[in-house]
Amino acid sequence: MADRLDNPDGTRDVGVVIADSAVRVNKLFSWHKANVSFYPTDRRTFEQDFDDVIREYIVPGHTPPAPMLEAGDLVIALGSCFARELRSFLSKAGLASTRIRIPEGLANSFAILDFFSWVVRGEETGAGFRYGRLESGEIQDWTPEDERQEFRSAFADASAFLLTVGIAEVWQDKETGGVFWRGVPKEIFDGDRHVFRLTSVDENVANLLQVVELIREVNPGAPIIFTLSPVPLEATFRDMSCMAADCVSKSTLRVAIDGVLASGVPNVYYWPGFEMVKWAGPHLSWPAYGFHDDRARHVTPYLVERVIDAFIGAFYKPEAAAFLRSRRKSVPRPTSLQGRLQAIAERRKKHASLKKG
Repeated sequence: MADRLDNPDGTRDVGVVIADSAVRVNKLFSWHKANVSFYPTDRRTFEQDFDDVIREYIVPGHTPPAPMLEAGDLVIALGSCFARELRSFLSKAGLASTRIRIPEGLANSFAILDFFSWVVRGEETGAGFRYGRLESGEIQDWTPEDERQEFRSAFADASAFLLTVGIAEVWQDKETGGVFWRGVPKEIFDGDRHVFRLTSVDENVANLLQVVELIREVNPGAPIIFTLSPVPLEATFRDMSCMAADCVSKSTLRVAIDGVLASGVPNVYYWPGFEMVKWAGPHLSWPAYGFHDDRARHVTPYLVERVIDAFIGAFYKPEAAAFLRSRRKSVPRPTSLQGRLQAIAERRKKHASLKKG
């Protein structure tokens, strides 16, 4: 072994010399493997049947003991991305996924908590600025007090809540501690007062647990399902690339959701749509983003459909799931001729509209 410390350039490594048998893998022994989940080892697995990949490698551990929803059940879906897609899907199927207009901008846990606190208790958390913009371009604080009771009544009647978080970066008012739902309207921005920061895992865990508590005040039994948006950040004000900032932002929220589930709160779930796009997506032979319109932040519609279809199968009773699937307009697989032709037509349409704009 001593001669192995000599390097070609004449130098010599100094260290602890151990016998070959101490570092060589001994094939007579193996690691403990009971109840273990494996990552797919063969890339071709993803090409055979993506629905099987979802069921076997992504969904386990994140489904209820048995599906519990009926086709006509009221599902309160709010937040970004997946919640919006599910709400649109159920509406197109002729079902009232929600009979109320959920406000936009509920992408961070502070905004979601502020909204639920206002609906359930009529109280602002002091950590949210709910600015909206009128058609005239004028900004206005979103405080529709006449709608609060309508929201509260719908929450009490809901059969399930689907809450999607997407952003861990926020703008905050140093003087009040309040966090903006979205960005800061440029008309009121004050560089000495408004700061941009990354929220912590602990902050997001605390916010989401408070949301669960508020929901339980008006609806003790409905399942609460958290999801994480796979849509990347559009931009960041942090001193780093947007891709790196997006990785940190999503990681913060994913760990926070895991912390909520680890707390043991009953009837709370996580739906891994994020993993279906971000983790499985790179292994597909077609792009997980922008296949239909070349937009790098738009999840390919076929993949969105697979995420929703898997959710339907996990949370809706068999007859309800069959009914919902019969009402949808199926999106063709990207590798099929129909899928490719449809994508080409859609891209041309998008590019033409961009030129006109």
